[in-house]
Order: sequence, then C-alpha cells, then structure tokens
Amino acid sequence: MTADALLDRHTVLDTAGAVPTTGRRTARLLVVDDEAIVRFGLRQLFAADPHLAVVGEAATPRDALVIADRCPPDLVILDVDLGRGDAAGVELARMLLERHRGVRILVLTGCRDRDVMLRTVRLGVHGYVRKGADTADIARAVHTLLRGESVFDTGGAVVMDALRDEDRPPVRGLGGAMLTERENQVLRLLAVGMSNREIGRRLVISEATVKFHVRNLRDKLDVRRRTEIVYTATRQGIV
Repeated sequence: MTADALLDRHTVLDTAGAVPTTGRRTARLLVVDDEAIVRFGLRQLFAADPHLAVVGEAATPRDALVIADRCPPDLVILDVDLGRGDAAGVELARMLLERHRGVRILVLTGCRDRDVMLRTVRLGVHGYVRKGADTADIARAVHTLLRGESVFDTGGAVVMDALRDEDRPPVRGLGGAMLTERENQVLRLLAVGMSNREIGRRLVISEATVKFHVRNLRDKLDVRRRTEIVYTATRQGIV
C-alpha cells in the first residue's frame, strides 16, 4: 500500500489554512493509539487549542511512521501498548526519536509495567502519563513537553532511582562483572536470603526497583534464575 493510501486511511489534517497565532507557532501533534475512541477523544481535547493542531492519527507503528515522515510532528502522543504487546510501541518510540530530531514524545498508556517505563525513559521519551488521568492533566503535560520540560505523572521515583544507579560509576567485582553500587547492595542482601520486599525496605526503594536490579544481575552474571545469582557470584568471588 502506498504512503498516500495509508494517509487516506487515517486522519491527516491540512494545516496550510490555519491562522497563525501571534508570536507562537502552532505545534503539530501526532496521536498513536490502537483504540479509535482514544484517538477521537484526544483530537477533541485539543480542537479548541489555538496553539496545537492534531495533524495525524494512527493505530499501528507502520502507519505512524508514514504519517510522521509525510508531516513531521512536534510532539507524538503514543500508547506503547498497540495491541501487539509493548515491544511494538517501544520500538516505534525509538524509531521516531531517531528519524525526527527534536520530536517530543508523550507516552499515554494503560500499561502498568515499570520495566516498560524504564525502557522508554532510557530511549529518551519526554513524558509518561497513565490513561485515566484528567484531561486537564493530559493537556498540561503536552504544553509542558512543548516548553522543553518533562512530565512523569506516576512511578517517577522508581524510574529516577534506577537511572541514578546506572549513572553511578560501576564497581568491578572480584570475578570481573561490572556491577553498580546499588546492584552490589542488592546482591549482598540476596546472599543473606532476603526477599525483594525485604530488600526494598532495607534500601528504601520500591519492590519494582528491586526486581529491576535483580534482572540486571541475572543479565550481567549470565544466569537465568534468581536462585543462580548468589551461587554464580560466589564462584566468581564477587560475594
């Protein structure tokens, strides 16, 4: 199917006749969500805003890229769960950021997986808002992103904690594995038999953040099971 045919299947609004506002250019928005009712609601939400124009909407990653290439948006409102699991939405975010320098991405999703949030933040998305937020909060988030700021309405503490740990200089274990300071802390507590909840309480972090570090430990020590982490680390002389 040609690009023009794809554009015919999805709403792409012509902004050539828009009346420019004094001192401020109309920002172009692209809405990507597999639910038609959500796309309609967002289009209605911004219809009366003189500073914003929804120039396109799409239900799939492929169609979103076609529209973005044809009419580059200033901001994309993206649900990472596009009916194909979160992987498709996360990959779409990566491609949009690579192909359209300067584009801002607001993830608006019902996905509650903190790992997905971390992955999208690492890619460089600028906002993460859960579906169910007030329309005023969504509109405020869009304007905040267009000012060059970021918005993470929930779970932000978990994300920032994990990213701060990654920014700290790595600590080399005796066996050669490069672990962060926080990963070493989690490993030592795993070694004495603590659960994720107990580790979270001891380190004053959430259980979701503990799971994130345990997953990293599995990857770095090249093991598949949680129970193998301490055994492998002990053999390598890390604990």
